[in-house]
Amino acid sequence: MEGCHDAGCEASEIAADSTLALVGCPNVGKSVVFGELAEQYVDVSNYPGTTVDTTLAEFGDYQLTDTPGVYGISAFNEEERVTREIVLEADAVVNVVDATHLDRDLFLTLQLLDMGIPTVVALNMMDEAEAGGIDIDVDALEDALGVPVVPTVAVDGEGTDDLRERIPEATAPETTAVEDYYDELPDELTATRAEKTLLVEGDEPLAREVDVGGVMADGGSAALVEPGLREEIYGGRRSRVQSIADEVQTVTEVEGGIREWLSDLMIHPLTGTPIALAMLGLIFYLIGGVVAQRIVGITEGDIFAQHYNPAVEAFVSDLLPEAAWVDPIEFLLINPELGLLTITVQYVVGVLLPLVLAFYLAIGLLEDSGILPRLAVLTDRGLNRIGLNGRAVVPMIVGVGCVTMAVITTRMVGSRRERLISTALLGLAVPCSAQIGVIMGLLAGLGLVWWFGYLGVLLAVLGIAGLVLDRTLPGEGQALVTELPRLRVPRPGNLLRKTYNRTKMFLREAAPLFAATALVVSALDYVGGLDAIMDGLRPLTSLIGMPADFGQILVLGLIRRDFAAAGMTDMALSHAQIFVGLIVITLFVPCILTMTMILKERGKKSALLMWLGSWVAAFTVGGIAAATLGVLGV
Repeated sequence: MEGCHDAGCEASEIAADSTLALVGCPNVGKSVVFGELAEQYVDVSNYPGTTVDTTLAEFGDYQLTDTPGVYGISAFNEEERVTREIVLEADAVVNVVDATHLDRDLFLTLQLLDMGIPTVVALNMMDEAEAGGIDIDVDALEDALGVPVVPTVAVDGEGTDDLRERIPEATAPETTAVEDYYDELPDELTATRAEKTLLVEGDEPLAREVDVGGVMADGGSAALVEPGLREEIYGGRRSRVQSIADEVQTVTEVEGGIREWLSDLMIHPLTGTPIALAMLGLIFYLIGGVVAQRIVGITEGDIFAQHYNPAVEAFVSDLLPEAAWVDPIEFLLINPELGLLTITVQYVVGVLLPLVLAFYLAIGLLEDSGILPRLAVLTDRGLNRIGLNGRAVVPMIVGVGCVTMAVITTRMVGSRRERLISTALLGLAVPCSAQIGVIMGLLAGLGLVWWFGYLGVLLAVLGIAGLVLDRTLPGEGQALVTELPRLRVPRPGNLLRKTYNRTKMFLREAAPLFAATALVVSALDYVGGLDAIMDGLRPLTSLIGMPADFGQILVLGLIRRDFAAAGMTDMALSHAQIFVGLIVITLFVPCILTMTMILKERGKKSALLMWLGSWVAAFTVGGIAAATLGVLGV
């Protein structure tokens, strides 16, 4: 059916084969509602032209699309633009509202109704509202909104059956709240009610696309209405929200319990900093220590290196005939550097899969418990100095476990500008756990002074690079705007479901990219391309005071960072050369798997600039370090 998006219409029941959009503010339990409603996941992918995740699922006779958490339908950031596009194409919306924040969430609800979007409201977190002394008259709220309102506790599955039954009743009641403003639009404008509502609210991208008198406004002025009209409309909508909230809810003061006490401790700098450091240290220990070192040591070292790879190599060798034309095929499939059926599978399944599972499990725990928003608030001020906000703290910590995985997690950071900065810093100066293990072993033989010197150089590069990127990239940093949900105990079922779906998405995205990369690198190796690269790097090694065969170490680093660090253990180097070499291989270009992911997430131009920037940074800083140590007589 066509959505009831025209002025003055009132939708009938939602027909079969309709498309539904699940819309709500951040931290309202939307993903849990989606998981309860979804019968079969169809697709989890980036929305076209963005890095914002959307999920499509079968739901009875409908198709249900999840959207990013937003506070309004507009185009102020990438998440809102994606949500706007999905809502404009949907036949109806399931609007998830946090029962503890009616005065915030109903703004989005009223905007949907002003747009003429058939809507049904899932009034979620009713248990937390009751615990907080909030009593909501659901029938009165339904009468005030004119659409079905279903109370739910999604984490326990309560109310989701009723929600399924009432979705066909989604309606778009008549409202005149914004119709009077339509007179401000050009008479010759051709647009739906939803588009007109967004236009009078100052949606500039939409204003460039609409049909004005048969002429597309693309490239013209984005202002179809007078400046300031948006705030007038928003002000009126906020007044309506407050009026409805005052009418339907009664709030009784409840004494703050242990949750409120812990929440206050977490966001106060004096107490929150050690708590945050302890939590981040625990995450690093679990992901970078237990999983990356011990579990991956078993899966990669024992299962794949000792059993799987030899079995596959023997099988392929026996299967393929003895002939000259077979040699390149056999090399591509089972070569010891990056064989498609051996080392590539070992990386994806033996290395990345355990890390991905551990990361998504850890993030799910932080999200569902309400700790993640508090961690972002606490670290926001420090990260602001390098152009980031508090959400970037998680990718930086995850990067110490696996930079490839951390690049994916930059999706949570915010604006495209901040994702570029965080990705560049991850690729430049954050060593992964596999590399750190070897580096620490090499530095241990030099002494504690060298270790602090190495750490100081990395922190200095990280800070300087962040400052330069913050001052050179166009645009401004996005302020951290987040609600602090109540601290709660995560539900195991929801946690496992989210971890499974996110991990499946990662493997579906990453495995083909890694396979293609492995084929290209193996082909280069077979024709001697890697040897040529090694010879070309020899002049550069002299600039940093390293022997000529250090070029081989750099080639190994192109494939995988810890290979480069491990390769240095077999070289006869002085203390100063070990120090300089470790700085260079840390700042040198990210490994092929990480670069593949950067290419996918940030695009060709950004990936190329980051790749070239890593070369410049590695040899510049390495050269300065070598010259300084030479001057000092070390």
